[in-house]
Formats: sequence, C-alpha cells, structure tokens
Amino acid sequence: MEKVFYTLAALAVAYILDFLIGDPRSWPHPVRLLGKIIEIAEWTVRRIFKTPAGLKVGGALILLVTGLGSVAVVIALVRLAYGLHPAAGFIVEVYIIFTTLAGGDLRSHILAVEKRLAQEDIPGARAAVALLVSRDTAELDENGVARAALESLFENSADGLVAPLFYTAIGGPAAAVFYKTVNTLDSMLGYKTEELKDIGFFAAKTDDILSFIPARLTALYIILAGLLHGKWQRGLKVLSADRNKHQSPNSAWPMAAAAGVLGVGFGGRDYFRGDVIERPRINPAGKAALASDIGRGLTLFRSTSVLALLTMLFLTYWIRILEVMLF
Repeated sequence: MEKVFYTLAALAVAYILDFLIGDPRSWPHPVRLLGKIIEIAEWTVRRIFKTPAGLKVGGALILLVTGLGSVAVVIALVRLAYGLHPAAGFIVEVYIIFTTLAGGDLRSHILAVEKRLAQEDIPGARAAVALLVSRDTAELDENGVARAALESLFENSADGLVAPLFYTAIGGPAAAVFYKTVNTLDSMLGYKTEELKDIGFFAAKTDDILSFIPARLTALYIILAGLLHGKWQRGLKVLSADRNKHQSPNSAWPMAAAAGVLGVGFGGRDYFRGDVIERPRINPAGKAALASDIGRGLTLFRSTSVLALLTMLFLTYWIRILEVMLF
C-alpha cells in the first residue's frame, strides 16, 4: 500500500513541477538525448536500407530498439533507486514522469505569443508562434497568429499532457516514457513526405494507436471544462460535427471541442514552405480568433489539465490497488 501512495504522490508532484517550471533549457532532458539517438539511428538505417520496403523494416527496428530500450532503462533506474532508498526511488520516479509532461512548456510558449500580441508586436508574435507550429509564420496577421497558437495549444494538449498522464496511470513511468518515445519518433520521422513516409510508417501508425484514447479523453475534458464557461453544449455540437475532419484519426478531437467551447474557427488557408495548404475547417461558423481569445484558451486549457490530473490520480489509485490485491 505504501508504494501506491508513492506513485500517487509522484504523479501529483511531477504535474505541479511541470506546471510551475515547464522545461528549463539548462536542465538535462531525456527527450533531447532521445532525439540525438533517433537521428543516429535514422542515418544508420538509411545507410543499410535503400528500398521502400527496407526503409519500413528499418523504421520498425528503430521503433523497437528505442521504445523497448527506453522502457528497460526506466525500469532499471526506478528499481535501483527504490532499492537504495524509498526517497531516492520517489525522486527518480517524479523526475521521469516530469520529463514526459509538456503542459507547462506549452503554456509558456502560448503566454509568450499572448504577450507579444498584447504589445502589438506582430513580428515578435510571429517569431514566438513559429516555435510552436510548422507552417510559415512570416506573413501572419493577428488572426493568423492567434489561430495558430490556439490550434497548437489544443492539438498538443492531448499528446503533451493528457497522454503521458494516462500512460503513467496505467503503467507507471516506463509506460509514459514508451509513449513519449513513440510520440518523439512520430514527430521526427512520421511526416507523410516522400523522404519520411517509409522510414516513419510504423512510428506514425503506433503513435495513432497509442494516442487514440488520450485524444478522446482530452476532448471530453475540454467539454467538461466548458461547463465552467457555459459553452459545453456548443463544444459538444462542434465535436460531433468536426471530430473526424483531419487526416489524423486523433488530432481533430481536442481541437473541435475547444473550437466549439471558445466559439472560434480553426483551419483554413495556411502556407508551408511557400506552398498553399487548405486545412479542414473546424467550426466554420465560429469567429476568427483574436489575441483576446488566447487568454480564454489558456483558462480552458488549465481547467482541462486539472480534470485530467484528478481523473488520472483516481485511475492510478485503483489500478495499483488491484495490482496489490492480485499480485
């Protein structure tokens, strides 16, 4: 039973740390190391495999080696730390969970965009939002910057916050790190371009599977948070209509719920490396996003994240209790 409360406390403390300090760039972070490992693995695979089928095999090997390797390292570290002393194990568990959460860092980036817009510093706002999105930002006006920031906030609320909390609840730090590894692989290799479509095939598919439940939970949390703002019915209506508009099976769920609650429209014309991209319109009847909507979006995001934490603490408790009873 004591270990159950250590796990609950570790999850809560990691969430609070993430909320307070985000991702300090001066701190060592496993994801940055993982990114370097993935770059080396991709270079190695491309030296060995040349055909589309071969690159798919190589991509699957990268997924297996980095995913299972990360899990093995985490399990070994946590067991070693708890073997030394419960306090050491708790600290290691907190730090590992903390590194999988990106809610605080996401919020900090959005706040930077909001600050620049409040100062009517459009060039500065473009530069700030460019850290969040892949689209071209050099020509964005206030509406374009605000829309990009809000789309990023809610699309990433699922994989940056809710999903790590969910996998920590059901499988501890090792499960959260496995999800983070797959998500990082997808972000680096999973783009559907000619260069990456084969080597990133299995990473993208695995990320879609692992993100399936968290994306829908995030949409549910957003709707529930909308109760506090009196707009949950509109959020549910837009979610029902627009949740499947993206090519991804998951990304439109939280965005549609948030667009409905906030009453803004997402999607439309964007530019990527100079080419025009027409993104599916979510809540097309909604108004164009303004700088003032970013603050409303952050309020909704905070309520969503608290709901996620509380439900995942509940889930963690009962899963660990069942483990104690059964094993």
